[in-house]
Amino acid sequence: MYGIFDFFRGGVRVEAAGSSPEEFLNALAERGIAFSRPEPVDGCTLRLTLGAAELRAAERAALRCQCELRVLRRTGAPAFTRRVRRRVALAAGLGLCFALLGASSLFVWEIDVEGNERVSTGEILRALAYSGVDYGSFWPAWRADEIKNELILALPELSWVGVTVDSSRARVEVRERVPAPELVDNDEPYSVVASSTGIVTRVDAYMGTPLVKAGDAVFEGEELVSSLMSTPGGEHRQVHAQADVTARTWYELSAAAPLTETVRGGESSSHSRWALVLGKTRLNFYRDSGKMGIGCDKIVTEYPLALEGVFTLPLKLVRERYVEYEAVERSADRDALRERLESELLEELGRRLGGRGEVLNSTFSAAESGGLLTVTLRAECEQNIAAEVPLTQ
Repeated sequence: MYGIFDFFRGGVRVEAAGSSPEEFLNALAERGIAFSRPEPVDGCTLRLTLGAAELRAAERAALRCQCELRVLRRTGAPAFTRRVRRRVALAAGLGLCFALLGASSLFVWEIDVEGNERVSTGEILRALAYSGVDYGSFWPAWRADEIKNELILALPELSWVGVTVDSSRARVEVRERVPAPELVDNDEPYSVVASSTGIVTRVDAYMGTPLVKAGDAVFEGEELVSSLMSTPGGEHRQVHAQADVTARTWYELSAAAPLTETVRGGESSSHSRWALVLGKTRLNFYRDSGKMGIGCDKIVTEYPLALEGVFTLPLKLVRERYVEYEAVERSADRDALRERLESELLEELGRRLGGRGEVLNSTFSAAESGGLLTVTLRAECEQNIAAEVPLTQ
C-alpha cells in the first residue's frame, strides 16, 4: 500500500551539493520533511528522494544550509500526467491509428489465387466477386461453404476451393477437375491407318483384318487394318479394329536462325514516374499516357503500406522507371546457336514420335546462307504408326 500511495503522491529524485550536505539532511529532519534513499556521491554531494509536494520547502532548507539543490528526475502519477498532457495529440493519433488498423484488418485488400492452370485468374476473381469475395469486402461475413458451392457452380472446371485470410490478404486455393478420358465405343466401326510413312517391321492385330505385313512400305493415311472381319460362318461384319503396327520411319527436320543478334547496349537515359493507388482508384502524378518507345524498358516497383503478417492497407505507391538504351548489332555465338537449334529439333522430333517410338540413329548438318544458320536433323526411328479412325472418315 505504501508503494501505491507513494506513486500517486509523486516523488522527486534530487541532488544536493555543498560544503556540508549532512547539515541539509538535519534541516529536513527538523522541518519534518520526509525523505528516502539517501545516497552519498562524494564528500560534498548526496542524492535523495523527496515527495513532490515538499520540493519547495526542501529548496528553502537547502539555501539556508548553503547547498545547491538540483532535480534529477520526477516519478509517480503527477509526472506521468504532466508528460501525457503534453502529448495528447500524439496519444490520440496513435489511438486512432490502432483503431484504423484494427478496423482495416476486417476487410480484404489483396486476393491471391493459387493452383489454377486451365482456368484463368481473371475468371476466378470475377466468380469470387459474384460470391461476395471481392476487394474491400468484410471477410468475417463470409461463409466458406456458400463460397465454395457458388464458385464451383459458376466454374464447373473446378473441383475444390479453399479460402483463408491473413492480415487483410485472402488466399484462394483451387483444384481443377481432372477431365474424364474420352470414351470410345468398341461397337462402332473403326479402321487402323498409318500415322507416318515408313516400312512395316511388325504387325500385331487384335481386332480386324490386317492389310499389310512386315516388309511392306506404307504411306501416311494408308489403311493398315480393315474393320471388315470374317466370322467362322463365312459372314462379314464391321468391328472396331485395333492393332500395333511397328515401322521404321525417317525424318528430316530443319531450323534456321540469324547469325547476327540485337543486344542491349549502355543506358542512354532514364526517368521515373509515380502513382498512388488507393483501393481500386489510381492517381497518376503525371499527364502523358506512358507508352513505351522502341529500345526502352519499363520497370514497375510497388511499395504497399503493409507489414507482412501484421496488417495490410489499401494504399500503395507505384514507381514506373523507364530506361532507354542503345541497340547494338553483334555476331551470334555460332556454337551456342547451333546447340540451341539442335535441341529444338530433337524436341520437335520427340513431339512427332509422341512417346510411341525411339530414335535408332540421327545426324546433324549445318550450313550458312543469306545471313542464316540452318541446322538439319536426319533421323531413323522405329515407332508404332497405328492410328484408329472411325470408318466414316
